[in-house]
Amino acid sequence: MVWAVAGLGGCAFVSKPKANLPARPTATWVLKHGVWIPVVQPGNTSPAGQVATMIKELHGNQPYRVIHQSKKFLKHHKTDPLVPQVLLLQGDAYNMVGRKYRALFPYEDLLDNFPNSPLYGPCLEREYNIACAFLAGYKRNLLGMRIIPVTGDAIRLLRRIQDRQRGSPLAELAGIHVADYYYKQGEFGTALNSYRNFVRRYPYSQFVVKADIREAQCMLGTFKGVRFDLTPLRNAEAKLDSIILHHPRLAEKYQAKALEERIYQVEGKKELLVARFYLRFGDPGSAKFYFHRVINGWPDTIWAVRAKQELANHFGAGAG
Repeated sequence: MVWAVAGLGGCAFVSKPKANLPARPTATWVLKHGVWIPVVQPGNTSPAGQVATMIKELHGNQPYRVIHQSKKFLKHHKTDPLVPQVLLLQGDAYNMVGRKYRALFPYEDLLDNFPNSPLYGPCLEREYNIACAFLAGYKRNLLGMRIIPVTGDAIRLLRRIQDRQRGSPLAELAGIHVADYYYKQGEFGTALNSYRNFVRRYPYSQFVVKADIREAQCMLGTFKGVRFDLTPLRNAEAKLDSIILHHPRLAEKYQAKALEERIYQVEGKKELLVARFYLRFGDPGSAKFYFHRVINGWPDTIWAVRAKQELANHFGAGAG
C-alpha cells in the first residue's frame, strides 16, 4: 500500500508503513496537474483529513497554523503512516516564516527515521536549499536578532547530503558548492583539497572541468612566491593545456587562458630571479644564460624587458 499526498512543491509519495506501524485503510487521492489531491476533505477529523487541512493551510499562506496542527498530529499519531508527510509540512511551514534553522529539525527527523520514504529525496533538496541560504549570509536568531553565523552548519549539511545520496545529481551540486564556497572565501588550500576530492568522487560530473580549472587557480592562490618551487604551477599549466585542447568552450567560460597567462608571467619572473641570483654570487656565465633564457622564453613580458636592461648593464650593450 502506498500513501500518496500533496507536497508543497508537487507530487510526493509516502513510503509503505514500516512493519511495526499498524496498517489501516488508505484514503483516496486523485492526480490533478501533477499534484496528488486528497479526496478526503480538509476538516475531516481522520489523520488523512488533518493532513489535507495542513496542505490547504500551507498553500493558503497560513504556516503558523500548520506548525501548530503538525505538532498536535505528531503527538497523537506517532505511528501513523502519514508521519513523514507531516514532518515535511512542518519543515516547510518553518521555512516559509523564515525559520530555516528550525525547519531542519523535522527534516532531519524524516531523513533519519524514514530513509525508504519517497519523500526522502525532496527533503534532501530542501536541506540543500537551506544550506545554500546559510552560505549566502543567513543567520540564526538570538534575542530576536539574526546575528549567529551558520556557515559551519551549512558545510556539514552539504557533506551529509553527499553521504546520504551518493552519486546523485544533488550530491554533485552539494560537493561543488562546498568547494566553491571555500574558493570564494579565499581559502585556497581548503578549496584545492575540496576540488580534488570532488573530482575523485564524481569523475564523470559536468563540473569536472570547472573543478580542474579551479584546482589550477587554487594552486596559484596558494603559491608562496617565485622564490619557491614552481612544480605545482607547471602541473597546473599542463592541466590547463589539456582542458583548452579538449574543452575549449568550458575553458573559455572559466577563463583558463587568463589563468595560463598569469602562470606564464610567474614563470618568467622566476627565471629572472635565478639570473640575478647567479650574478650576485659571482657566476656571470650562468647569470648570462638565464638572462637570455628570460628574453627568449618570455619575449612579450616585462621580465624580458628587464632582462635585456640588466644584461646590457652588467655585460655591455652588445652582450650576446
